[in-house]
Amino acid sequence: MNFRKGILYICVVFSLILFIQGIYTLLFAEEEYSGTKFGGEYNFVEIVKRKIDEEEPKNTISYINVLVLGLDDDETRSDVIALINYNPIESKMKILSIARDTRVRVNGKYTKINSLIGKGGEKLVVDMVEEITGLPIDYYITLNFKGFREIVDILGGVEIDVPFDMDYDDPYQNLHIHLKKGKQVLDGKKAEEFVRYRKGNHSGEGYEDGDLGRIKMQQLFIEEFVKQKLKLKYLLKADEIFYTLKKNMRTNIEIGDIRYFIKNVKNIKTPAIEGYTLPGYSRYIGSQWFYIYNKKETKKLIEENFRYDN
Repeated sequence: MNFRKGILYICVVFSLILFIQGIYTLLFAEEEYSGTKFGGEYNFVEIVKRKIDEEEPKNTISYINVLVLGLDDDETRSDVIALINYNPIESKMKILSIARDTRVRVNGKYTKINSLIGKGGEKLVVDMVEEITGLPIDYYITLNFKGFREIVDILGGVEIDVPFDMDYDDPYQNLHIHLKKGKQVLDGKKAEEFVRYRKGNHSGEGYEDGDLGRIKMQQLFIEEFVKQKLKLKYLLKADEIFYTLKKNMRTNIEIGDIRYFIKNVKNIKTPAIEGYTLPGYSRYIGSQWFYIYNKKETKKLIEENFRYDN
């Protein structure tokens, strides 16, 4: 099988994992090509290949940071926020998950970090995460749940051991979760339910630690997704996944970044992943729950576990 097509497939796998707080990729270019037709004589993957050959690689870099945002249904809030610290040469990834209820101050007013995407787009979220972590962010990737569901279905679902019955209904968000305990293959719809579940409609249902419990389950999904889907047999799905991503994802990753990755990565292999959560605690303030991050502990966590040397 063509090595470069393998790299392109890794791109789309990583893009999905990113959305649910996972992995980072340098391999997707969000561009519009005149005359491009999916499945036709000139499809997107082939155009990317030709563009890769035309571009010169950027300077060699060891660690790269990307911010991953997963949007809710109306795309005004980011229900998933993760900072990925990635070494493509050593295939090592550090993931910092940020609770969507994290309390931040913008223009003199306190708000939740998940609302920033609707107020100032990716730039406002990037600026805030840089302020919180002290790390520069090179790239962002934003994906909606529609794209998430479609890609999971394209790849045949993901087998997950659901830890307990998950039931929740919220007609205002059109969110309905009904999963039974036990090992099962989750299709796109069920996978969305799994990664979005936090609590039930009745007292005592759900994760004891709330959003932090949901983050742990999202990281479990990531691990299983990587183990099950990062395989050569899924290469034939690359074109279809790219088509889905073009409709449902925004990113500032460019063709030159793809060229760098292909030049330096010699093997297709499962990356070593370490997950962390922004340190802090929950507090009820002004009739709503906020997650208050600990600045001192966050600084210590970043200094001990995250690197950035470009």
